[in-house]
Amino acid sequence: MATSALKRPTPAFFPSETATVARPRAVGLTHVLDRLQGLHAEELSYLAPYFDFAKIGWGLPLLLPRELVRERIAKYHAIGVEVSTGGTLLEYAVVHDRVGPFLDEVRELKFDLVEISSGIIELSPGQIESLAREANRRSLPYFIEVGKKDPQHQLSLKETISQVAHARSLKPRKVILESRESGRGVGFYDSDGQIKWDWVRSILSEHPREDLILEAPLESQQVSLLRELGADVNLGNVALGSVAPLASERLGLRGETFGTIRTSREVRGPPAAKFLFFLLETYRALDQTQLSQMSRLPRRTVQSALESLRRQGLVQESISLHDSRRREYRLT
Repeated sequence: MATSALKRPTPAFFPSETATVARPRAVGLTHVLDRLQGLHAEELSYLAPYFDFAKIGWGLPLLLPRELVRERIAKYHAIGVEVSTGGTLLEYAVVHDRVGPFLDEVRELKFDLVEISSGIIELSPGQIESLAREANRRSLPYFIEVGKKDPQHQLSLKETISQVAHARSLKPRKVILESRESGRGVGFYDSDGQIKWDWVRSILSEHPREDLILEAPLESQQVSLLRELGADVNLGNVALGSVAPLASERLGLRGETFGTIRTSREVRGPPAAKFLFFLLETYRALDQTQLSQMSRLPRRTVQSALESLRRQGLVQESISLHDSRRREYRLT
């Protein structure tokens, strides 16, 4: 008797329908910069699972009649994507003493979020708190962006870490790290657009990456951040035309990330524990001295973080194969 008829059908290699996602996602977010390019319904329908926020950047909403802005927002809402204003628009409202009317109209036009920033003008911590209160009073969620747009007037690493801490204390949806559209000479990028990894690692040693959106306008930057920080890192300032390439990179479907994307594992505890987990995931086996030097954390903090990782079953201690006097730490 032939047995072929009893075999189960082989699953299709190509999907039969568009992927679905459960929103809102906490990690793996893609934040898109809308430059008022064309929005085609068919294209948006298949891109929908792969991005979460669209920011109508700068002061661009002022270039359109308000009904066209409303229609544009509705197109994003139809595919489950939230829409934000750009920080420049709020800074413009501050300069012209129109913050109240601006926020009222943002609500009326059905924007989902407002971005609070001080990328061009100087705003004190108290002024940023006041803007957050005004948004809260209107039940309007917000992002807070940290960083300066002028490459000649940048925050120091210490100032950046401090401003991120202040921003997080105001309970935004996410804190955005500024890069501008060029991705060069701003924030954690050098003048060639290369990532300043000492900055990134220092920031992540103090602040959980799930609270942050790292702007990465260049596809090369997106690949580097995915390879180092994992597929679920939150990325922003992504061009609409880069959404599909980025999604394929997150899934390890391109040569740059094929077989190299980190496996996501839940790491609980303080930021130091999460940062040490990242170092061990990157460098495989390290002792306490190496971890302290690379993380710039005090030895006692390193010991406490390692103990937290051990209790979670994420790290094991062993004798070094190269020096029996050393204790190395590896991921389980």
